[in-house]
Amino acid sequence: MKLSAIALKNLKRNFSFYSLYLFSVSFVLMIYFCFTSFSMNQVIMEKISSDGRVETMCQTVAVFIMAFVIFYMFYSNNFFMRRRMRELGIYSLLGYRKSAMLGLLTFENIFICFGGMILGILTGSVLHKGVIAGIVALLGITIDQSAIPLIYPAAVKSILSFVVVVLITLTLSNARLLQKSTLLDLVRLEKKTEKPIRVHFITAFMGLFCLLCGYGLALDMMRGRKSVWYTIGFSPIALLTMLLVVAGTVFFIYSFLPYACQKIRQKKRSLYRANTIIVVPKFMHRIRSNAKSLILLILLSAGTLAILGATVLSVWYPLAALERIIPSAMEYRITDDAEKQSSLDALDQAIGSETYQSHETALLKVTATSENLPVEYNISAEKGRIPGFECMSQSDYFALMELQGKALPFKELGDNECVLIKYRPDTEQADVGAKYTLIAAESPVSTVTVRETSLQNALGFGNSVGTLVVSDTVYHALNQMNPEKIRVVSMDGENMRSNEKAYLALKAAMPENPYLVSAWQRQNELIRENSSTFLLICFATIIFLIATGSILFFQNISAVSYDKSDYEIMQRMGYNESMIKKSVRRQVQIYYIIPYVIGLLHSIFAITCYKSALMDDLLGKSSAVLVPVLFSIAVFSAIYAIYYQLTKHSCYRIALN
Repeated sequence: MKLSAIALKNLKRNFSFYSLYLFSVSFVLMIYFCFTSFSMNQVIMEKISSDGRVETMCQTVAVFIMAFVIFYMFYSNNFFMRRRMRELGIYSLLGYRKSAMLGLLTFENIFICFGGMILGILTGSVLHKGVIAGIVALLGITIDQSAIPLIYPAAVKSILSFVVVVLITLTLSNARLLQKSTLLDLVRLEKKTEKPIRVHFITAFMGLFCLLCGYGLALDMMRGRKSVWYTIGFSPIALLTMLLVVAGTVFFIYSFLPYACQKIRQKKRSLYRANTIIVVPKFMHRIRSNAKSLILLILLSAGTLAILGATVLSVWYPLAALERIIPSAMEYRITDDAEKQSSLDALDQAIGSETYQSHETALLKVTATSENLPVEYNISAEKGRIPGFECMSQSDYFALMELQGKALPFKELGDNECVLIKYRPDTEQADVGAKYTLIAAESPVSTVTVRETSLQNALGFGNSVGTLVVSDTVYHALNQMNPEKIRVVSMDGENMRSNEKAYLALKAAMPENPYLVSAWQRQNELIRENSSTFLLICFATIIFLIATGSILFFQNISAVSYDKSDYEIMQRMGYNESMIKKSVRRQVQIYYIIPYVIGLLHSIFAITCYKSALMDDLLGKSSAVLVPVLFSIAVFSAIYAIYYQLTKHSCYRIALN
């Protein structure tokens, strides 16, 4: 019988065993083909990527996908080789040469890879169409769908070349393994006994200590400029944190887990139970070989979730902070009265005067002397802003709060009181109680004390960033000195924050006004700039999470297959089907829970550190990372749950049949 026929017969006979491998390869190649087709789609690229950023992102992600495919197929190939060693030993006893066995393995890989490639091309082309439709709907752009082919020939050539390279590499790897293996190795490779790990108390708790130190450094970033990240430097502390977390993970898996299992084994009451006496010794028996894969899975899960969470945070946080950046639906600075009137007329004609309300605010630009001037006083000085306060009357502030439909954050002010609008939150309330002597036209006018601070800015930061709310009496006293004035018109109303027509009408009426801002325009801009990147990162994340699940699947299948004779002994000892299932389930849960929990912890601290280090804290809420973290956990948990169920039921069948 020809080797190709034997290979095909083996695949048919063990299709249930190879089906998940085929599905995983098909899925990964589907994503790769979708990315390749997307990067070659000039129709959509002309609409969403004027600077080549999306093309670069596609190419970068494609490199990561290729690296993952190679790694995943090498891992899977190694798993199947271990499962096939005894069979290959029988072939050797029957007179097959190693070259013939290598040919058999190569034919099997060819069938799986090319079958996965065909499925990947068909599903990837459909996915590509779906991605284009989603981007078109999300961004509201118009393209000629008929100009986009279902399958790009260049993308087919790319995936074909890549699969051929992978096959050649796998063949060389199998040839090297067969060349080094003797007949006895082929028969007994999967039953090799592992050397026991020597557990030491110091190394066990060193892992826990390193992890706690790494987490502590990540949380220290939340202290801002008082943290060691600022006093020592970002790069060295970031490197130290990463080394502590990686070293802690290694020591935790290699030492702390065996130490904990050893303590359980010493407690006879805990050990001598129907499932514990099976699960704990089995885990200890294979901890050396499983430790490497567990460490890899933890770091892979943590890195993937951290990237996904950081990407979601980078998209979600600016949208959440939009309420502060642009508190009214639209606002603009008045450059001349004629422009103001023409803009209002254009708005009335576009949407009707009854659909919105407007309010004009006159800010007074003043300077101040104090022993404790806030950071807002000098903020953006390097960008040309003259240091000082923009004073707003209490009446204007309350009117704007009513216009925006918000509750008043403070009560009426006295003539010697003021409220400082903070750009960033001040948890220590360092500015409360500060006294400012306000100066207009180079003359001191009034001294006010900061009664409280607030994050409820009534005007956007583009028009006022150092806002000081004073009583009407103080405001009129300052106004009499004829200081520089900034006149701002704010507009709001029901559904105005999502009104495209209103913004376009104002933009047409004042095309040269750089101070015109709109909540709809800014939100649309944020979505347009980040949607393609977010989509690509999500696809890459799902791929790496599938890698994690697939590795766990094969690892557990391998462990249960090796112990099949042990489960037969358990049945003779009186273990019923329910007890054996529970024992199998506990073993599977160990390998899923460890990377799940530790990977989640790593990613949560990484996202918190990223947010504190690289993003402006405008909301002042510790829960600002909650949505990205929950989204990442939901994606991670969903994929893990699917793989856990597949693994559990597959292991049941092996153990009981």
